Amino acid sequence: MNKFLFLAFLLAGACSCKLQPNSDRLAGEYAGARTFQLRLNPPAGSNYSYDITSRSEYKFEAGDKKIDNRSKVDASVVYLIDKDSTGNFVFRIRYDKVHIYSKNGDAESDLDAANASNSVDPVEQLLGSLRDANIVATLGPTGEVKSVSGFREMYDRFMAQFRTANAYQIATVKQRWESTVGNELIHKNMDQLFRIFPDSAVHIGDKWHLNSKQKSEFGLNTAMSFTLTDIRDQTAFIESEGTITSDSVSKYMGNDVATDLKGEQKGEFQVETRTGMLVSARVTATVKGTLQVMDREIPLTIETSLKMDRR
Repeated sequence: MNKFLFLAFLLAGACSCKLQPNSDRLAGEYAGARTFQLRLNPPAGSNYSYDITSRSEYKFEAGDKKIDNRSKVDASVVYLIDKDSTGNFVFRIRYDKVHIYSKNGDAESDLDAANASNSVDPVEQLLGSLRDANIVATLGPTGEVKSVSGFREMYDRFMAQFRTANAYQIATVKQRWESTVGNELIHKNMDQLFRIFPDSAVHIGDKWHLNSKQKSEFGLNTAMSFTLTDIRDQTAFIESEGTITSDSVSKYMGNDVATDLKGEQKGEFQVETRTGMLVSARVTATVKGTLQVMDREIPLTIETSLKMDRR
């Protein structure tokens, strides 16, 4: 009897040793089979603060002359979140800091919202107004930007005081304002940083695809794929990659030009699984090709980067 019991214990121990690794494997498979609904879902009344840095560089070759245009935007932004009756999310946007440096040919510009009160540059004065502006973006649950309001109204109110300015001066300020702030700081950032979610539940390792039109001088179109690579500590890790192509004709400096541009974009995102709000993001892109201007083919390279970190 004792020998039989001893043999039974040995067999039980052997079975447990063999089953334990298999149990781990099954648990891993079960975890991998879980589905996740990645969506924007921040609670009404919440607020999120971020530091954003974006850079862009445009390299032209016109004849024997090489032109290197650059810009850098550093900003601190606060999103105050609300919800509307249709289930969309209302982001009230407040900028605590905005600093924009740009170099176009031989002309350099260094604008800082902190210097607005003493500045004679209308665009720098406008930057200071961003702190108290009522800019509102409405986003759907999958991150698509449905509307942005308050930005143009703010510009119109500010420019109403320049009654003595001529049409050329007004057009110049408007072009600088829309390209440096409207496109780069508001529209482009919101689209790149929030329109990243799938339209259905996904597993770890699943991939989904999104197409978008970039806010750019050259009518750039992106075809992106996103992959959920991991979820840990209530944070989703998402990687993206895709291709960029240009429209065949773009409006550049007020003129129609033939464009043939192609490139790649990559990104890494960390997102709260509970709220869908970003923890951090990194996006880079390189585009190369040519412009046809006055029967001349001009080589062009565009390099951009965008970094966002939650404070």
